[in-house]
Amino acid sequence: MAARILIAEDDYTVATNLFTYFEHQGFDVEVVYNGQAALHRCSVERFDIVLLDLGLPGLDGLVFLQRLRRELRVATPVLVLSARSDLSDKLAGFEHGADDYVIKPFALAEVEARVRALLQRARGDAFVDPVRRLGTLSFDSAEHTARVGEVPVRLTPKAAQLLELLLRRPGQLVRRQEIEQALWGSDVPHPDALRSQVHALRKALGDAGFDGIDTTHGVGYRIVARTP
Repeated sequence: MAARILIAEDDYTVATNLFTYFEHQGFDVEVVYNGQAALHRCSVERFDIVLLDLGLPGLDGLVFLQRLRRELRVATPVLVLSARSDLSDKLAGFEHGADDYVIKPFALAEVEARVRALLQRARGDAFVDPVRRLGTLSFDSAEHTARVGEVPVRLTPKAAQLLELLLRRPGQLVRRQEIEQALWGSDVPHPDALRSQVHALRKALGDAGFDGIDTTHGVGYRIVARTP
């Protein structure tokens, strides 16, 4: 059964990006645009995780957290997504019951990684191997490092995010719109930005001996393991 996500976000563009991305990843997603609606939904439905903006109308995110934990006694993991970047804001979020905190603007791929980590923790998974493998290629999602055999691959942060995204669905086409959303969120990149990242990733892997990124022009990319 798909994990259920409640997104509480009053910025329509951010909410739509999150909804589209996580729905495409196979999650069951619901969106509300104010704190009171979020609290009501959590009182009548069970969600596996809540993505929470702090600056919500109707009921501030911190008040929502306090009432969720103390009144409803709900232990659902809450990932705060907020533009409030001061240490005092982060500490307030955790003190009121948040499980994790990400500062806006964010990359959707990072949000997904944190969501999956919180879900795994909530399920009590004892160990989750952070290393994804495809043929001779391996990628450590915890360290954001890659190897081809025993050869380390130097990657930029964006190239590492791109590689991890492709390795989640080896052999399958990942559409360019999904990749752009994951890497840049609501900040629409230059039309050549993704092409440049793919070129950089392909060259870094190629220099280490791995040639497995295919392009479907105008549609997207896939990563495959080629046999010699």
